[in-house]
Amino acid sequence: MPLVRRTFPKGAVTRHPLGLSASAFAAVLWGFGGIFAALTYAPGVVVAFYRLWVGAGVLIVLTYSTRRRFTWSTMLAALPGGAFLAGDMTMFYSAVRLASIVDVTVIGAFQPAIVLVVGRRLLGERLTQRDVFWIVLAMAGVVVAVVGHGQTSSHQTLGDLLALGALLSFTSYWLVSKNASESHDAMTYTAGVTLMAAVVVTPVVLLSGESLGHVHPGDWVWVALLVLVPGTGHLVMNWAHRYVEASISSAISCLSPLVAAVAAVPILGQSLRPVQVVGVVAGLAALAVIAARHRVTTVAEVPISRSRKSPP
Repeated sequence: MPLVRRTFPKGAVTRHPLGLSASAFAAVLWGFGGIFAALTYAPGVVVAFYRLWVGAGVLIVLTYSTRRRFTWSTMLAALPGGAFLAGDMTMFYSAVRLASIVDVTVIGAFQPAIVLVVGRRLLGERLTQRDVFWIVLAMAGVVVAVVGHGQTSSHQTLGDLLALGALLSFTSYWLVSKNASESHDAMTYTAGVTLMAAVVVTPVVLLSGESLGHVHPGDWVWVALLVLVPGTGHLVMNWAHRYVEASISSAISCLSPLVAAVAAVPILGQSLRPVQVVGVVAGLAALAVIAARHRVTTVAEVPISRSRKSPP
């Protein structure tokens, strides 16, 4: 039975049964990033410096150990993503030290709204009104889940501005990585992006006047966990980008703040109020509906029937 390759309209993706699961797994791993960063004593820009250089070293070793090779094409594609990732981590890690995780998380939760709008223009993605409704509901659940705790910070204004900058940087990183995933291997691209981000953040930390030597011994544990946990999330999501629409995977990323809200209970000793539980449940329910609506596998090559008598 011969195979025929299907062509897809602009904005369509070849869905993989593991695509949504990978997106959700990455979002869960990212949920611990803010918590680990908040537990460090070093300034945010210093934490970003070590997290990126250690992460780049680990990914480069993994790249070569799996017999992959870097190309100029991959490194050029990784340059803008690396610059945006450096900006995101520097501002995000600094924000969680100045403002509460609640404030930073709520601002970051609006990423799906930006991707929803930009994705239509840049990627040609089209979503139904029902999709938009469930995405908005997931975002609302996140806001209720994290705001319900009611924590504030004396440095809230600066922290919120940094969180806003991190949101814009991460959204830009998300979109360029989504575009790059179509033509680059996830492992080599993630390694390239992390290396480029480490290079970009180096002059930033040197110009900031912060000392790279004044790192609390316990900080290395959290830096290692930032590399291992959220760092793995970047690799997994860059693989999933090829199989999930940016708007949908961005909505799935709402799992991150929900996970952070729940994980803060045993790790930071916080408690969940009833209104937060409602927000978590509503957010998870909306994400479950989004996943169910898009859990469709489209195979790039499908068999077609042929007559008993084949043409010569």
